[in-house]
Amino acid sequence: MTTSTIGKTIGSAIGKGAAYTAHGAIRAAQGTGRFGQDVVLGATEGYASKASELAAARAAIAAERGGKAIKVTVSKRRVAA
Repeated sequence: MTTSTIGKTIGSAIGKGAAYTAHGAIRAAQGTGRFGQDVVLGATEGYASKASELAAARAAIAAERGGKAIKVTVSKRRVAA
């Protein structure tokens, strides 16, 4: 299995989870009336709040390193004799 295949598999799982979450919230809102609407509103506000917080943290980290890419080092595999 290649890293591309693994990445696509993980990405697909994340996307499917997001779809289940969104459609579940919609069904909850439809089935529970005002309470469901409040849940959807809370979820939307919570997402927006956390997303902006994470974006600010990511921007601060990028600014600290001067916008340069992070060097990725690969450890050498050791084979026991």
